[in-house]
Amino acid sequence: MRRELMRPGVMRRGLRRPGRLVAVAIGLFALLGLGLAFAPAASAHATVVGSTPVDGSRLSAAPSSVTIDFDEAVTIGGRIGYLHVVDQAGRRVDTGATTHPGGDASKITVALRGGLGDSTYTASFRIVSADSHPVAGAVRFLVGNGSFAAVSSSGPSATNGVTSKTYDVIRWVSFAGLALLGGAWLMFSVWPAGRDDRRARRLVWSGWGLTVFGSVAELLVQGPYAAGSGLGTIGQWALLDATLHTTFGLAHTLRLIALGVVAVVLSSLLRTIWRSRGHLEEVGALLVLGVALSFAASGHAASEHPEWLAVTSDTVHLIAMTAWIGGLAYLLVAVLPRRESEELGYALPVFSVVAYASVAALAITGTYQAWLGVGSWRALVLTTYGQLVLVKIGLFLALLGLGNASRLAVQRRWGSVSRRVPVAYAMTDEFDDPDPDAEFEPVIEAGPEFTRLRRVVLVEVALAAVVLGVTGVLVAQPPGAAALISIDSRPQTMHAALGNGRTATITLSSARHGELSVDVTLSSGPAPQSISATAALPAKQLGPVAIPLKASGRSYSASAVLFPAAGRWVITLTVRTSQFDSTVAAVKVSLH
Repeated sequence: MRRELMRPGVMRRGLRRPGRLVAVAIGLFALLGLGLAFAPAASAHATVVGSTPVDGSRLSAAPSSVTIDFDEAVTIGGRIGYLHVVDQAGRRVDTGATTHPGGDASKITVALRGGLGDSTYTASFRIVSADSHPVAGAVRFLVGNGSFAAVSSSGPSATNGVTSKTYDVIRWVSFAGLALLGGAWLMFSVWPAGRDDRRARRLVWSGWGLTVFGSVAELLVQGPYAAGSGLGTIGQWALLDATLHTTFGLAHTLRLIALGVVAVVLSSLLRTIWRSRGHLEEVGALLVLGVALSFAASGHAASEHPEWLAVTSDTVHLIAMTAWIGGLAYLLVAVLPRRESEELGYALPVFSVVAYASVAALAITGTYQAWLGVGSWRALVLTTYGQLVLVKIGLFLALLGLGNASRLAVQRRWGSVSRRVPVAYAMTDEFDDPDPDAEFEPVIEAGPEFTRLRRVVLVEVALAAVVLGVTGVLVAQPPGAAALISIDSRPQTMHAALGNGRTATITLSSARHGELSVDVTLSSGPAPQSISATAALPAKQLGPVAIPLKASGRSYSASAVLFPAAGRWVITLTVRTSQFDSTVAAVKVSLH
């Protein structure tokens, strides 16, 4: 049967005229355009832009509620999100449910119990941003005199560790399934004999099955993932219902519908290779594009500006990935093991060209997406997102080197497709066989070069699997720019030597410039007569800015101190121990 499938009529079926290829390309981009036109508007990854009370503020009386402001609409429904407030002993002091005040989805608020006393209060929140990822954080404020105290609660964690790791594996399964499903372009374009190859057919259906499984699993795990709960909550309808009412849930629902239609199309295309199927190949290509678009619409790209460009870039990135990595899988598992010189003669050169174009698309779109997600060299080095981007770049360069070696081997041994396709095949678009006496140009038989090529392809596929794994983890991380904001929002602590073994610990509420609280704690020893502090930014000739410290035992604090610009600030501390003796110490801190 294998040799019979190489009859001219069959080979010609796999070779499309340029006009039809252009029509397919136009159809693909038309569908992409429609998806983008009707996609909901979104903004950047959700970050805190303000709060009431202000983070690090000191109040004379307890407020009646706490409100957190974000830079985009956020989700809190269905037990996914919350805003909890505790005192310094870790006791809950909020009452009622967390809501969007006045219907404003970019804010969350919760009421506080009446009669609250002096204490340090911590408001911990969890929300889900437009890109479907959970964001957790906290703000602190102080009521009454004294200094900020540590609370017994360590603060919220964005995700449950086991649930997060499980989700990483599920994403890898989804990406692998998409690659295998999209890689079937090889057998539906230039390798028609593959439709009757058991290994190729198994790859197609494996890709379809893995994509379906991954999509269903993502729908089920998204609720526990966003809520920060364990896998035991997968069966809770409230979490699934909340997921289904988000953009993430809509995108996955449409993906599963598209995959159902893909199954029908595949069944028809794989039933026989002898009958004309109209434009089913083009329909299948459009459906796979829709599946790839659903990946982009439910990830980081959907929360970037401009959204249409970010989603387009991400979709092109995924399509290029499937064409290259999926095609490699079909070469390794099905095409090369057949050792058919005729098939190698026309399939390998075409794949080489497609792989070359895919690499170019991956490089361009990957660079753009990295620029969107990282945003700065600091984020590239300091954040998990940036570090994963660096790992992915390294793996991509390794794949690029191996792919170039494969391409050169193909060019040397099998030449271009135009020299391998009989003229009689290319001159007709009918399904009747051409002249049986037409002369076929001979092709080079597989030899040592073929063995080396197969080994290179094997290593490429292995590296590609690692790349997909890194990608699965990468899409779970907040973009580098957002992660860097979280890092810079952490308190900054410095130590200054005061002599005689005494030290002063100076703590800023954040590493970001703006209004900050300043706390100074002295080590054991006689209490000073007075203590004063100033801040200056010599590089921009700012300051000295007075820091109005108020005493409370051995601690001194000041709230809402304005550090108006980013840079390396110098905080000078003057500690007077007697009428004639004082110690001056300075510390440096970088604010971003």
